Amino acid sequence: MTYLVERLAELRRHLVHLKEIRPKVSDRSALEKDLSLKNDVLFSLLAVCQLVIDIAGELSAARSERFSDYTEAIRALGVDDRFSAELVRKLERLPGFRNVLVHEYVALDLDRVIEALDDLEPVEEFFEIVRSAQ
Repeated sequence: MTYLVERLAELRRHLVHLKEIRPKVSDRSALEKDLSLKNDVLFSLLAVCQLVIDIAGELSAARSERFSDYTEAIRALGVDDRFSAELVRKLERLPGFRNVLVHEYVALDLDRVIEALDDLEPVEEFFEIVRSAQ
């Protein structure tokens, strides 16, 4: 299995998992009350963010393009006609959200976490575009 195929499979696993557990997250109090659920959601969201970044970086590397940070790796998708400007704009928020999950976990805004759970469609679209090219 190639790097890209492995990452795509893992991205699919986390997207499916987040959809499965979404009904358990009725509101922020569900995450406040259940540490296991909170950890589960946060880790899968972190994995989704990092996997999109990794895949975008791999696509850039395949085009012999360089990027200096995670956001640039996402923005580099814009040179590929398969990725609309709107999709790239939505995905380029992922590196910042990833950093919040990694560094601000104590003061994390759980409402923002729930918004992220409800806004996985751009990642699904990204997944399908990359998967269809394999």
